[in-house]
Amino acid sequence: MITTCTPNSHITDSSFYSGGYTTPEARQVFCDIRRYQRWLDVETALAQAMAGLHIIPAAAAANIEQNAQIRLFDMEQIRAGLKLTNHSLMPLLAALRTACSKDAGQFIHFGATTQDIQDTAQSLELRDIIAIVERDLRRILDLLIQRTQQYQDLVTIGRTHCQHALPTTMGLKMAGWLDETWRNYERLLAMKQRVLVSQLFGGVGTMDAFGDQALPLLADFSARLGLAAPNVAWHASRDRFAEYLSVLALICGSLARIADEIRCLARNETAEMAEPFHMGKIGSSTMPHKRNPELCEQVVVLAKLVKAQAMLGYDGLLCEHERDYRSVRLEWVALTDASLYTCGLLAMMQHILTGMTVQEERVRENVLRAAPLISSEALMFFIGTKLGKENAHALVYQAAMESVAVNRPVLDILLERPELQGQFKREEIEQAILPELHIGVAKQLSQRTIAFVEAKLKDLGDAPAQTTQSCPLMASEHGCCLRC
Repeated sequence: MITTCTPNSHITDSSFYSGGYTTPEARQVFCDIRRYQRWLDVETALAQAMAGLHIIPAAAAANIEQNAQIRLFDMEQIRAGLKLTNHSLMPLLAALRTACSKDAGQFIHFGATTQDIQDTAQSLELRDIIAIVERDLRRILDLLIQRTQQYQDLVTIGRTHCQHALPTTMGLKMAGWLDETWRNYERLLAMKQRVLVSQLFGGVGTMDAFGDQALPLLADFSARLGLAAPNVAWHASRDRFAEYLSVLALICGSLARIADEIRCLARNETAEMAEPFHMGKIGSSTMPHKRNPELCEQVVVLAKLVKAQAMLGYDGLLCEHERDYRSVRLEWVALTDASLYTCGLLAMMQHILTGMTVQEERVRENVLRAAPLISSEALMFFIGTKLGKENAHALVYQAAMESVAVNRPVLDILLERPELQGQFKREEIEQAILPELHIGVAKQLSQRTIAFVEAKLKDLGDAPAQTTQSCPLMASEHGCCLRC
């Protein structure tokens, strides 16, 4: 019997449905308490860097480091301070000053502005998410390599405009997935050097409070946190986060295309692919036979949600003068939601690609049923050897259109044409237009794509270890970890 209501109103916090939208690992990154601890970690790094340059006493920095632990603070007092001050950071700093010695407390947040701390901590959050995305994309690349290799010889129907086109291979289709995913992986790697930077420039970006030690301080502060030091303040320049959101949208959009292809090929009329299925999975409350491709559909849903957050990233590019908080408040939502949805999508795609089924016999049946129409290009060129290409095109076109209209075999119609009388034997035409003879260099293209990506991954070495840490509070303290 339910006696209380847990206020988990966002879908990613739902104790019932969050698994369809994100992962527990990603949710931990954005735990409120972990965010506060990150802000304290940034304040600690600032104090240590300043002490190293003799801007503040070393004893003060040591005392700040010792007490900058969120588990020591009264969270209810911080909540009350937020309501009173309407300031996102000051109540936390007040709690830190209370925890520190009187002398050390005077050197907390020395010369920094609030956005310096929060932007730098947000870069640390994104570093955790990027590590997850990088790791999961590596796994997806490996799965796509395996699938491309597995089906490089399986002839299938190439489709354009949702209609039968020409023969191809399932491996070549998957090589396209692999190549596109690799490009997104490259984008992710290239983005890191621009996005993962610190911020420590003061109220309007001049660093005046730090005097002639400003630039050495920025370098030391950044190094302590494992972030790059930017050239100038980016309080009002939010292109880094717009790029981050754009790259996530590209990654998710590309994977959604794969999922949607699997969904399309799972249609009963086609039945060439299927997402993972297990007994007990129900497709409909009223139609017991349904095996809906809901995992693939959910990947598309998540990709659309990420794209929507990317649009907010572009809205965030508009800031006035040296600083305002409109972009920051957008980013707290957009970066968090996009990151959570992306991690959920990546986990889902790994499951889909690991357990998906390719119905090889059905693929072959469909090819056989579609032939020789799907070999119309080869048919045209074969006839064209004696009649000329343009004449052959006209003949095959007319025969193909009639074949569809009256449901007769195209070769029956074509061989009735006077232009072909005595020119060709049916058997030689049938042999010349076998679909498996007209897949071009599909296998070579698949193999070279595999070789290219494998070589690139080998050069890169192993993906970095995931840096996500557990929440600094136990589940029993302060009501934390409903999210974690």
